[in-house]
Amino acid sequence: MNRKRFLGAALAVLVSSTLSFGQTTSTQCTATTKQNVQCKNTSKDNSKLCYLHNPNYVKSSDSAAVVCNGTTKAGNNCKRKTKNASGFCYNHNKED
Repeated sequence: MNRKRFLGAALAVLVSSTLSFGQTTSTQCTATTKQNVQCKNTSKDNSKLCYLHNPNYVKSSDSAAVVCNGTTKAGNNCKRKTKNASGFCYNHNKED
């Protein structure tokens, strides 16, 4: 009896996930590439443009990249970018 309930519940979850998966509104981008061919990327909103062609698209970022606070062997400031909380790139981040 429990096995039948489990299989029934699993089937219900599978059907509901399949239905919700099919409800996405992604369509093919309507813009053209530099080669004058229609873009093959998909748009995920009502703009009909993908993230490459949508001028209003803003890339989400967890944290901003900053310039490393370390110095090179020559005594110059390091020019690498880092998102590490310490403010140092992988080369200057000392885990002591």
